[in-house]
Amino acid sequence: MRKIALEEHFETALDRELDKEAMKDFVFPMTADAERGRYLADLFDLPFEEHRFPVMDQGEIAIQVISPNCQAVQFAHDAKRAVEMAVLVNDEAAELVERSGGRLKAFAVLPMQDPAAAAAELEKRVKEQGFVGAFVQGQTGLGDYPYYDDSVYDPVWDKLEELDLPIYIHPRNPKAEEVQSLAGREEMLANTWNWGYVTGTLALRMVFGGVFAKHPGLKVIIGHMGETIPYVLARLDEGFTCRGLLEKGMLPELPSYYIKKNIYITTSGGWNPETMRCAISAMGADHIMFAADYPHFVQEQAISQIENAGLSEVEMEAVCWQTAERILHLNSN
Repeated sequence: MRKIALEEHFETALDRELDKEAMKDFVFPMTADAERGRYLADLFDLPFEEHRFPVMDQGEIAIQVISPNCQAVQFAHDAKRAVEMAVLVNDEAAELVERSGGRLKAFAVLPMQDPAAAAAELEKRVKEQGFVGAFVQGQTGLGDYPYYDDSVYDPVWDKLEELDLPIYIHPRNPKAEEVQSLAGREEMLANTWNWGYVTGTLALRMVFGGVFAKHPGLKVIIGHMGETIPYVLARLDEGFTCRGLLEKGMLPELPSYYIKKNIYITTSGGWNPETMRCAISAMGADHIMFAADYPHFVQEQAISQIENAGLSEVEMEAVCWQTAERILHLNSN
């Protein structure tokens, strides 16, 4: 079946230099061995025709929506430099899309250190180069910028609503205090557990902080089958109601209302059919989109998860391509 794949990454030599610059003072344990790092770099550096396109053909992927593997923009402390880095990375994405013959689309990485500049960069990329949404590598800064439930980011949310396009919040390594409970258990860092916890927390702060109540048209995408959120909806509502927060008017609706309405999830990194069935029950097939997380994971795993989940044809079409086509407006790009 035809597919549109989200959370598919690109990386260049320039991106690696930007990461070295922005992350030179950031210390985090290695979460993958050096051999895997070289393997991934080799795949990133291959021409489209030698690897990316053949892999897409094997999986019947009509379009990859690419986003940067580079984390420099969100790690940068200086707002001016973050804006400069975002322009460089988005220029690369635009060039890759231009050379792809229509097989690639792109998310624009946003320098959230300067919300007004981020909104302007997004508008430029969408209107002038056909980008199909926004992208951030987790939280911006290391304690020197607020979380995304702060009203300082309203210019970005306003622009996304105006353009009717989503923002993808991707995991990144967190601040040290966000993983203190994992001290001595480094095998639980990164994709094992802490990325999901930190990224899910960013999205839930937006829910409980009233971002979606204030911006009802805002759409947020998170990967890895929803970073655990779809499986704890009742628990989230329970915690909200037992404090009497609905009656106190903290939010007009229960947290699960905004999660089901404003949050979309992708299938990256969640390769169990049972997980897919649970997510569809919680969120609906029209809020789940296919992602292979190229080139970090074997694409066949992502496809097998869908094929073995017992989905109806209607659910398959929604997950594989219809929802992505609808919210990214791919018919008009």
